[in-house]
Amino acid sequence: MSEMRKENKRLLFGVLLVAIFGLALYFFPLGQQLTAFAIKNRLYKVLAYGLVAAGVSFTTISFQTLVGNRFLTPSILGIDALYVLIQSCYFWFYWQFVGQESLNPIHQFVLVLLLQCVFFMLLQPLLRKLLSQGFLFILLICMALGSFFRSSATFIQVLMDPNEYDQLQSRLFPSFQRINEDVIGLVLLIIGILLVYLWKKSHVLDVLHLGKSTATILGLDVLKEERRLLWVIVIGQSALTALVGPLVYLGFMVSNLTYQLLKAYQHKQLFVVSSILGFAILLVGQMIVERIFQFDLNISMVVELLGGLFFFYLIFKERQSL
Repeated sequence: MSEMRKENKRLLFGVLLVAIFGLALYFFPLGQQLTAFAIKNRLYKVLAYGLVAAGVSFTTISFQTLVGNRFLTPSILGIDALYVLIQSCYFWFYWQFVGQESLNPIHQFVLVLLLQCVFFMLLQPLLRKLLSQGFLFILLICMALGSFFRSSATFIQVLMDPNEYDQLQSRLFPSFQRINEDVIGLVLLIIGILLVYLWKKSHVLDVLHLGKSTATILGLDVLKEERRLLWVIVIGQSALTALVGPLVYLGFMVSNLTYQLLKAYQHKQLFVVSSILGFAILLVGQMIVERIFQFDLNISMVVELLGGLFFFYLIFKERQSL
């Protein structure tokens, strides 16, 4: 990692302490002794928190560097909307023609991931032309496709039986309670490879942060690097969405909190701080859901409430600075 300033080191140490304290409190709750089964279950949850936090942080910060906008996240590409459509089609058509016996979790995960990647692959001929004109046209097209996916999903949901619709809703809200152990192993492999790739490409992202024209002058093949990075972002976001469901505001919140706290542009520093910060947010949020609300709330509700408030705060702050 590039040399960090003293204040950034103190910030990293502070965030790391919060994460370690939350981790200790999660495994050793006050006045309560966990069984071996509960400890094993929480180990898998903590692994999922780390995967999601690191994956979301790396992909969101990389995407914001590509588009040059800190308010946008990879969800604008329509990945989350496509996930909702896939799940709606699955619960409607599969249950109608095959029965209520569900697919193997690994098969279902791979199917959802492949369908999301195929969608992005079909856009490749168009992306090659539009990348030379900037990301604006790509984002507009993906937003239009996302609206189409959401409308199609809503139409299918209206036709559903109430029992099917109830089962579907449990899939559409992010949850760490229904994660399969075998799926975690597969996601760990996929996300691990993608994180290593983005870490090695951090110097490229540092150059892209200076602007496309500057990056071109410095000898970077901008279009080629953008295509590769987009593929990595889409695959990573698709894998995380297929694992726990759509977490819309988590990436936005951890990336912008990192920008506010860490006054640096080096992506390796941003990746590390945002990953630890995201892990701490998920861990504390899950403890709030389990111990204060007794599972009456979902962690996505906590994250989206905090993320939404933070989004409006940044909008207000941006307006005040004009």
